[in-house]
Amino acid sequence: MASARSRSRSLPIIFALFLGLLLCLAIPAAASASQPSPQAGSEKPDLICHTSNPAECYPRVFEPTDEFQTVHDDQELPNGLHVRLNIWTGVKEAKINVPDEINPALEGLPVDQAVVLVDQEQSETIQVPKGAPKYDSIGKVKEPAPGGEAQVEAIAFMETFKQLKSGVIPSDEEFYHGLEGLEELSHDIYYGLKITEDADVVKALFCLMGTRDGEVTQGVTPRGQQAAAILAGALSNNPSALNEVAKIWTDLMDSSCPRDGAPIRDHFYYPMASVGDSPGKVKAVVSVINGLIKDGNIRKHFLANKGMKQLLGVLFPEGEEWAAAQRKVGQLVLDTFLDEDMGAQLGQWPRGQASGDVTCLAAETSSDDGCWDYHVERMVRLKRGQWSKELQKRLTAARKTNSKIPGHGEL
Repeated sequence: MASARSRSRSLPIIFALFLGLLLCLAIPAAASASQPSPQAGSEKPDLICHTSNPAECYPRVFEPTDEFQTVHDDQELPNGLHVRLNIWTGVKEAKINVPDEINPALEGLPVDQAVVLVDQEQSETIQVPKGAPKYDSIGKVKEPAPGGEAQVEAIAFMETFKQLKSGVIPSDEEFYHGLEGLEELSHDIYYGLKITEDADVVKALFCLMGTRDGEVTQGVTPRGQQAAAILAGALSNNPSALNEVAKIWTDLMDSSCPRDGAPIRDHFYYPMASVGDSPGKVKAVVSVINGLIKDGNIRKHFLANKGMKQLLGVLFPEGEEWAAAQRKVGQLVLDTFLDEDMGAQLGQWPRGQASGDVTCLAAETSSDDGCWDYHVERMVRLKRGQWSKELQKRLTAARKTNSKIPGHGEL
């Protein structure tokens, strides 16, 4: 009996221990279940899918390889990759960065004792006069000292040069600074010639110049304006550079821009002041035209394609911010067509008589060649400067003289 009572007393104790053990096992499981799973909305999905087709999905984080692959706009890029952009298509590509990989932008540059040489004639010796500018005349550049500023400039020149040829850039910011540097060097006779000697680079600059400003970050010069400034710098007081462009002019105008497939002619002859371009951009383009039409054949092409109509449109705006661009137009017309003392060849323009106010106030005829007189008079009334009075006087005299030339009608 004692043994039975002992067993009966021990059963509740064993049962209590068993329940306690179950509770110990259940509490961590319940706690675990009550906590949200890290994958339950706290992490982004590993794939990005814009359609129901699984084949069109791609990794959220870009997975680089040794070859360039397209990077989607909403993909995340790991740090340290080799990234490049296409200035015409806007496509971004990336691959694994190789630190010792040769930069293709420098391919073809001769290197001697850590000094980058730019087509130098080693056997030629030129006596440089005291106080001469940094660079010598066409065909010769002073050998840059190792690690010197000239070496850095030569490398930067070639990098931007090849980016223009290929259309592939490392980033918008680097390309912007590259164009800035190229604009500075373009005023040098040697580098200005080098720019115009390469037809692909000239084509790229004309296509960039033809791009509209669009939305521009304050303080940032639009690419179109940068390209125009480079061309203007290369052509300014550089007859050899102008001759290079003149040799390819017809083919250049017939070439198409990769951005939209339109011929460069359409991008060059456009109503500059009425498509949203800034006054600064328009002024730069007028500077390019001023340099180009110093060549007789290009000038004939410009007149035949109603280029004067394009220039006249710059005189339409009345805002003071247009004054500098309008002065540039006035000086171009005086120096090229009306002022013989400045090298103008008289008799080429204007042609025909001045139009009346009614014609020049009508939108469809306001840009006619005969309306130059009307709009120049507006410039005088707006007190744009002495150039407007001089242009008005010489334009009136040229109308009278040219009207007496037999067969001097409209082009």
